[in-house]
Amino acid sequence: MAESRKERERQQRRELLLEAASRVFGRKPFDEATMQEMAAEAQIGMQGLYEQFPSKQALYEQVILARALAFQAKVRAILDQDRPPLEALRGLALVYAEQFRERPMHLPLFIRDRVHFDWSFDSRFAPRLREVYEAERAHLRGLMVRAVQAGRLRPLDPDFLVQLCFNVLEASLHHGHQREPGESTTASVDRALDCFLTGVGAPP
Repeated sequence: MAESRKERERQQRRELLLEAASRVFGRKPFDEATMQEMAAEAQIGMQGLYEQFPSKQALYEQVILARALAFQAKVRAILDQDRPPLEALRGLALVYAEQFRERPMHLPLFIRDRVHFDWSFDSRFAPRLREVYEAERAHLRGLMVRAVQAGRLRPLDPDFLVQLCFNVLEASLHHGHQREPGESTTASVDRALDCFLTGVGAPP
């Protein structure tokens, strides 16, 4: 019983630190953020921080990985329903938007890292993180291929369509966060998909 309570408390501290770190990394680039800031944000001592995460690198990777794995699980649930491609795309966009609506500081953090991934820059990705990003992109690419084959999108390169879709959705989320803080995720997603399909949707 005591051991179980101790483990629960340890897990709670870990989650608290991950949330605090995501806020700090959202405000500052990796090189400028410090472990002292993470501890202060979480209101946890430095010893407690290092007991959970041996380095800033380890903490950073876990922040990104936790977000990516949560998203991946929801993506699988949507794809398992075998929806038409554009309906599935909207479902994925809603999951994506809901994550960042709940934790807006995750969006700049995620965008910075995905830019490194997209452009094949040297990055701090652990192999596990790269696998998650590659799987995430492959899911979306598969939807684009299906939509093109179904005549719902223009026959453009699927990787171009993936990048365009990400960029339009992120622009819509940023707009909602800055200009329409009370806007629903549905409204953000509908605006993004309307712009996306207006630009690349197949002519009637």
